[in-house]
Amino acid sequence: MRYISLFSGIEAASVAWRDLDGWEPVAFSEIDKFPSAVLAYRFPDVPNLGDITKINWSEVIAKHGAVDLIVGGSPCQSFSIAGGRESLDGESRLMFEYIRAVQDVRPKWFLWENVPGVLSTRDNAFEQLLTEMEKLGYGMAWGTLDAQFFGVAQRRKRVFLVGYLGNVGCAAAVLFDSESLRGNTQTSKQKREELTRADGLSSETGSDDEVVALQTDGMMDGYRNGCGYQTDGSAYTLNTIDRQSVLCMTNDTANAAIDVDMSGTLLSGGGFAANDYCGSICARDSKGPCADDIEAGKLICVRKS
Repeated sequence: MRYISLFSGIEAASVAWRDLDGWEPVAFSEIDKFPSAVLAYRFPDVPNLGDITKINWSEVIAKHGAVDLIVGGSPCQSFSIAGGRESLDGESRLMFEYIRAVQDVRPKWFLWENVPGVLSTRDNAFEQLLTEMEKLGYGMAWGTLDAQFFGVAQRRKRVFLVGYLGNVGCAAAVLFDSESLRGNTQTSKQKREELTRADGLSSETGSDDEVVALQTDGMMDGYRNGCGYQTDGSAYTLNTIDRQSVLCMTNDTANAAIDVDMSGTLLSGGGFAANDYCGSICARDSKGPCADDIEAGKLICVRKS
C-alpha cells in the first residue's frame, strides 16, 4: 500500500501503520519546522513536499508513480468548538487542498480525519467535503471513533471518513469491522482501569469486558445498496428479511419524545440527504441532522456516489 500523507505533523499515520507489511510512505506534506525536522530524521528517504497549496500533484505522480491512498487530517482549528468556529473561513479551509490532492492523484482509497465539531458548522463543511468526494466517484463511510477504545488512556473523539473509488461497501468494511459493532461498551471508569492495567500500573485482576471501536447501541449499519453488517442483538432496517422488528419515529416537529437510549431506524419528516443511509437514526436537533448522536458515536453513516 503506497500512500501520501498530508498535514503530516510528526507522522502519526506512519507510526500506526508501521507493523503492516507492504505499507510504504511515498511523500509527506508539512511546513512547521519541528515536525519537518522529525520527518527528515525518521524518514530520510521520503520527500517532504512542503506547503500543500504549492504542490503540483501531476509532477509528484510523474516522479514517484501512482499511489493507493491519501491520508490526512486538514487543520481543525476553525472547526473545533474550542476555537472561533470560523469553519471554512479560517484555517480549516485547507480542507479544499485535501480535496484537490485526491482529485489530482486519484488514489483508490482516501482517509480523512478531523474533530467532531466539523459535523455542526454553520456552513455545512462536512457536507461540502462529502459532495466533492462524491463527484469524484468515491463511495464513503464515516463515524466518530474515540481513542480510549484503541488502547490509548485518553478520551479523544475524532471523525474518520473513508473513501473507496467506486464502491461504498469496501469503505464500510474498513471502518466498521464486525468486532466494532458488538455494542458491548464499558463505562469511562472501567475503561481507564483497564488501560492502566494494560500499562502495568495496577495489580488488579483484569476483566473479560470487551473493548469496542464504535458505539452503535446494537444497531445495524445499513447503506444504500441494501447490504449491512449484522452482529448478535442487532436490528434490521427496512428489508424483506423476517427478523427483528423495525422501530419508527418522527422528527422534532411532531411534538413526540423518544428516550436517548433508543435508536429509530426510520425517520419521518426529513433531516437527511437522499444519499445518506444510517444504521440508527435519531430526531434532528438545533445543530443539524443527528449531530449530537454522530459525535457521541451512536450514529454511523455510509454514503454512496
